[in-house]
Amino acid sequence: MSNRIEERTMALAGLFQSAAIVQQIARTGEAPKEAMHTSLKSVFELDPPSTEAVYGEIGQLKFGLDVIESLLAKKETARYADSFRYAVGLIHIEKQLRNSPDLLSIIRSRLEQTQHSLSHFDNDLMHPSVVAKLAAIYVDTLGTFNYRIQVKGDPRFLQQDDIANKIRASFLAGVRSVMLWRQLGGSRLQFLLGKRKTLNTLISLQERAQLYH
Repeated sequence: MSNRIEERTMALAGLFQSAAIVQQIARTGEAPKEAMHTSLKSVFELDPPSTEAVYGEIGQLKFGLDVIESLLAKKETARYADSFRYAVGLIHIEKQLRNSPDLLSIIRSRLEQTQHSLSHFDNDLMHPSVVAKLAAIYVDTLGTFNYRIQVKGDPRFLQQDDIANKIRASFLAGVRSVMLWRQLGGSRLQFLLGKRKTLNTLISLQERAQLYH
């Protein structure tokens, strides 16, 4: 995919997909499995040849694309208010991470270690032990920053270790998408000034994503 705007929009969809996954898990205790699998896959794509290689087919980002479209078109802003807040928080965390090269190296090293251990779990990215490893990476690195994202949801779910692990692993995936978005020229100013162009690109990507479902 050579269109830089499309690639940026895909990365943005990856971010909002991770954020919306957290919102859904926190409220219902259930994660959209296909969407979460795509998000977790993205963290292991350390040297991808393309943006599509990070997420797979565009249809894998349909959840995230739909969330952004709802927010930009102001269809269901209240419904995804927490998702938007989480996405903004992840952008802030990624900015702090860019100023911490040592932490970046640690994250990469531990992701490589986790990747090498996947065969022990039948390469199942959703295996509780794999999710726990990703959550631990988040806690030990990004979780050391003073800035913390406050997750809102049902206390019955938030108190469960497996739910907490899924949330932290999803946040790690969200930061990975922010990094990709930045690498592709994404910025808050660019996003604010280019909302119409982003929305038009989004609609085009949604149409293509629909073909895969």
